[in-house]
Formats: sequence, C-alpha cells, structure tokens
Amino acid sequence: MYKRLMKLTHKGLDISDKDISEAIEFFYKKMSKRLNMPKAIDVCGTGGSGLVRINTSTISAIILASLGVKIAKHGNKAASGRFGSFDLLESFGVPIEMESEDLEKIYKDENLAFIYARKFHPYMKHFAEIRKNLGFPTIFNILGPLLNPAFSKKQIIGTTFKDKMEIIAKACINLNKEHVFVVSGADGLDEVTLTDETFVIEAKNGMLKKYRISPKDFGINKCTFKEIKGGGKRLNIKIARDILKGKCKTRHEDLVLINVALALKLDDKASSPREGYKLARQQLKSGEVYKYFTDYIKKSKRLNILNEIVLNKRKEIEAEKKKIKLKEVRSSVNNFKKSISDKNTSIIAEIKFASPSKGKISNKKPIKDIVKRYEELGAKAISVLTDQKYFKGNYEYIKKVKKYSDLPVLCKEFIVDEYQIYKARKFGADAVLLIASILTKNEIKKFMTLARKLKMDSVVEIHNLKELNKILDLRPQIIQINNRSLKSFKIDLNATSRLLKRIPKDIVIISASGMNSFADVFNLPSRVNAALIGTALMEDKFKKIKLLKICGIRNLKQAQFCEKKEVDFIGLNFVPFSKRKISQKNAKEISQKLKKIKKVGVFQNQTISEVNKTAEKFNLDYIQLSGNENLKFIRNCNRPVIKGISVNTVEDLEKANKIAPYVSLILFDAKNPGSGEVFNHNLLKEIKFPYLIAGGINKNNIKKVFNTSNPIGVDVASGIETNGDIDISKINYINNVVKKLSAK
Repeated sequence: MYKRLMKLTHKGLDISDKDISEAIEFFYKKMSKRLNMPKAIDVCGTGGSGLVRINTSTISAIILASLGVKIAKHGNKAASGRFGSFDLLESFGVPIEMESEDLEKIYKDENLAFIYARKFHPYMKHFAEIRKNLGFPTIFNILGPLLNPAFSKKQIIGTTFKDKMEIIAKACINLNKEHVFVVSGADGLDEVTLTDETFVIEAKNGMLKKYRISPKDFGINKCTFKEIKGGGKRLNIKIARDILKGKCKTRHEDLVLINVALALKLDDKASSPREGYKLARQQLKSGEVYKYFTDYIKKSKRLNILNEIVLNKRKEIEAEKKKIKLKEVRSSVNNFKKSISDKNTSIIAEIKFASPSKGKISNKKPIKDIVKRYEELGAKAISVLTDQKYFKGNYEYIKKVKKYSDLPVLCKEFIVDEYQIYKARKFGADAVLLIASILTKNEIKKFMTLARKLKMDSVVEIHNLKELNKILDLRPQIIQINNRSLKSFKIDLNATSRLLKRIPKDIVIISASGMNSFADVFNLPSRVNAALIGTALMEDKFKKIKLLKICGIRNLKQAQFCEKKEVDFIGLNFVPFSKRKISQKNAKEISQKLKKIKKVGVFQNQTISEVNKTAEKFNLDYIQLSGNENLKFIRNCNRPVIKGISVNTVEDLEKANKIAPYVSLILFDAKNPGSGEVFNHNLLKEIKFPYLIAGGINKNNIKKVFNTSNPIGVDVASGIETNGDIDISKINYINNVVKKLSAK
C-alpha cells in the first residue's frame, strides 16, 4: 500500500472513492492508538482554499459541546505562515498533546476532545517530503477529516474541492459512516458559507442526496467575504474570544452559528437549519459557552499536567546538556534503603516549595532550620523536590541538606534521562525517584542499573495495578505507592492497602501523599516501611492528632465498641500474670472479626519466640514491650514495636532517647505498668520524638495530661474500669475528650 500511495500522490486529485477508503484503512492500521469515544461527531474541513479565514470549525466545536453534542474534533496546526485550529487552541491554553486516556476522560466528562493529528498518525511523516516537493494538492489534502482516531460515525466534512465532494461522500459510505454532510461553499470555503450558497451532499443509510443551502435557510442575510475574512494570529484569537463570549459585533459570529446549526441538525437536536441557528445563538448570548470553555481548559490542564511537566523536562535537559557536561561522579555512601527498612514505619520528610495541585507552599525558613526540625521529628530520610518550573525546586537544595544533615537524601525529580541521575549524584543524592507512569519498562530498567552503578538506591513509584504489573519483574528493591493520581491529583489513601497485597514481601514499601498527621502514618498497614510527607510538614500543618489506646480489652463486645467509636488502638494483654490477660479464644475471635482498628499485643519479659508466634497467630499490628527487653530483642520482633519505658529519673529518658529511633512509639509509664500509678509528666516537656503516656489516666485528669506535656496520645487501662471490669461509658467519655482535643 505504501508504493500505491506514492503513485496516488503523484496523481494529485485524480483519485476515486475506493482510493480514499483504502488509504484511510491503511492509515488506521498504522495509527498509534484508537480512541474510545462513543457517539462522537466531528466537524472538520480539508483546508486548501487559500482564503484568509477564521477558525470556524474549532469555535463551532466548543459551542456544540456546551449544548451537549458529543464532539471529537480532529485537527492539526497549520502549515508555515497560517493559523490553524490547534494553533488557536494552544493560544487559549488548551493542552494539544494529551495522552489517549486523558482525551477519553475529558471527552466522557465534558463531551469534547481535541485530537491532535500528528500525535496519532506518526506514519504520515514518510510522505511529508514528497508532498512538499510536488507543490500541488494530492489525496492527502482529502484524507485528514476522515482519519479521526475516534472513528466518528457522524460527521460534517468541509472541502474546497467541489468536484471531489461526491467521492468523499462515497468513501464515507465505504467506511460505514452513518450520517455525513459533505459541504463546500460557493466562495471556496471548506464549510457552510455566509456569502453565498453552500453545496451539500448528504450520505445516509448508504444513499446520497445532493442539494444547496443558503443563509436565508438559517433565517439571516448573506454578506460579503470581506465581512467574514480572517487574518493573522492576533486577529483570529480576538475574533474567536469575542464570539465565545457572545460579544462579537461582526458577521463572523453568524458564520460560526450557521455551521453549528447544521451540526445540531446532524445530531437531531434541531429539526431545521433555522431552528439550529436560533438554539446556537441563544446559547452563545447566555454566556454559558465561554463559562463552559474556561472550565474545560482548567480540567484538561489538570489532566495533562504530568505530560506537560515531562515535555518541559525533556526540553530543559536537552538545553542543559549543551551547556554542562557531567563527568563521572563519586558513588553514594549513605544507604537510603537501609535507613527506611525498619519494621516500624519511618518518616521521609520532604522539602518542596510549590506544586501544581497546591500552588505556592508557604515556608520562609532556611533549609538549615527545616532540616533541623525534620531531624527532631525523627525523620529517617529527606526527599528533595528539584523541579524548578512546577515545584520551585533546585538541585542546590540537595547540597544544602547534605551540608546540615547526615540523613540520606532522595532526589524527587521527573527523571526521563540518565543525565538527571548523574546530576542528582553530583549534588549528593543517595537515591532517585523513577515514576512508572512516565517511563517505559526499558527506561526504568536502564535507570535502575545506572543508579546501582553509582551505589544509589532507586525508588520506583506506582499509583495503580497497571503500573505495578509493569515493573514487578524488574524486581525493584523499593516501591513507592503514590496515593495521589498524577493525572487528576485526587488522593485515595486506600491505594496503598490495595496494592500492598500484590507486592512481594521482600520489597521495601513507601506510602506517599495525603498524610496530614501522625494518626495517618500509624494507620498505614504495618507492612509499610516509610511514609513520605511533604506539604503538611512544610506548612507546619502536620497535625499531632491525639491518639487513644484502650488497653486491657478482654472480649469481642468491648473491642467492637472501640472500633465503632474509632479508637486508634486496642491493647490485648498476653502477660501471663496480668489481671487483664485475654484468653486465647477471645483473642482469636477479635483478630477474626475486627478489620479496621489497630491491635496491639502487650508483652512483658517473655521470650522472643512466644512474642512473635502470638503476633502471627492473632494478626497483631503492633507489639508492645513493657519489660526489660533490649535493642536486640526489639530488632527481632516481627511487628512494629511500641516500647514501654518506666519513668522515675532523667536516666530513664536517656534510655528512651536511645531506643526511640528503632521503634514506632515510646510509651512512658509509671514504675509499675498496669498499676494505675501516675508519674511526673513534667519530666517529658523536652522530649522531641512522638510518644504515648500511660499510668493512672482517667476522665478527671486526661486534659491535664495533654496540657502538661505534649504526648501524641494516651494509653488508658485502669481509667476505663469500674470495680476491675471495663466500663463502656468511661471509654466513650475519654474517647470524646480525645476527639475534641484533636480537633483544636
């Protein structure tokens, strides 16, 4: 077919309907992607008139979509020196190189998609040179409107070649189109004209019908071509904007409206051209069209932002490569993976000053102070956003972080080239982010190999199952599950839980986006190794929401009440000599029936074997150690650890400081855990890491506990008991107090 097309090209427009339909079928097979846009209508012309004109069909498409007509507008940028449909769209800020799934999404939501021909028909480049050299119209001047990747069954095709109208219409029948108007203005316009009659060939149900229409059929007078003449970029943009706003004072508006009217008749939304014209004019003057279009631009930009960022990034890199040559750089010495691999959920604190979803992020502190605060928070690593245009980042920030901290650094960048990995390492990064949605599988593999060569870790980011399946057999060591879609920017905190089930257990997991408090972090599945937190930390809005742990739960009814009231943790006591020890039967029942609340197993000076077997048997989320267990014991636990520290002196706080980096939480308690004794909470005022307080807490002193020191939460046992039995009403009271304190 390629050779035949070459021959047909040399024949100019001496072609048949069969030639057109066969060429269309050939290019459909070469098309990069077929779009799923049911019931789509296209309004598109062949061009070629040589007349100076406005972008009629593009403006018409917007008005039609605002009226509920489903439009898949296929088109292109104009050749040099002219101003085409996609030149106009680009000038209005409409993303023209949207990905297929984004086009389908915006079409589904807004009834409108602008489909850029060059993106879907790369094979056309093989014919570009011969067309240019020939210098006369060829079959390719007719094919454009018929190559819509949405496979529109209804269509208005404008052409300046009147003698080719019939073969175009017959080709539409060959291609099984349902209903088509082929139109050609008597003045040479490839659309319905306002200056004179318009020739029409209607193809419907395999039959052709020929007739003419004139401005009077729409209920208006004709005009001279001078009155509807277009111009250059500036004039055409002004005319288009005035029409869309309903403020156009020239006959250009009527030209657009009669083309809209014919399309409304095609879509059975108007019984006649006159009725269609009235409906279109009424819509335009209501102001709804421009409102619809501005909303459409915002939504399409949000959908396309990732693609826009990547395109900009590639341009940046190519420009930088010409200026700065990166030589071989030193290998990383900080182990990012090891730093975040503890069983306890670590925090990766992020430095970023803006984002497309948030805009500018307020933080006037220098990097030095930000880093110091992150270290005090207990962060195990720091992520630095380096993209300048969209996130106000800089590679220099990596260097500054390394100057003030020994924590490993993740370079969070839209990496699309090896050059960026060398650059990240040159500035001191210990790990790089590879985003699965913007990279091919081969690119991810290549970039992982380079990172390994530089002794850097690579973090592969996914958001959905499709992306996970794409990267799993590459065996990444670290996977970041982004709870935020980079397409819509919507957050789904359940994304982490859903995808975890599909990921091998030897892979380190990071959960990113949407976490605004310690409670969000602790509520992550226990398999998650680290939580990446950015905006909430940068804006000092990372809420230290008050957590509540009800300890000593002994039956299912009590546990279910706590879950219903959204208590954060329940403690199941497995200490043999404790008066609150739970039976094996009840522990099993709770583990089987409760799915949301975090279950903490309480142990004291028991063997590591007993602790781990019990945690496994009853599917515990945390292990609480309330005895003399040392660091080695803690590291051998098969669940995240809450370590109880009895507070008598300042030396006890020093012990807590040493253990804190290796556990999820420190639980400060009185000398005899479980006794209901109260200790001096003033000792805790200088503690920087998150901790819980236990010991004699009840409804009478709980507010004072939070006011005296700054715990992340409380652990209550004796305070919710009456005569040694759990009192549901006391749980309810204390839970309400904690919730109110959290809301402040």
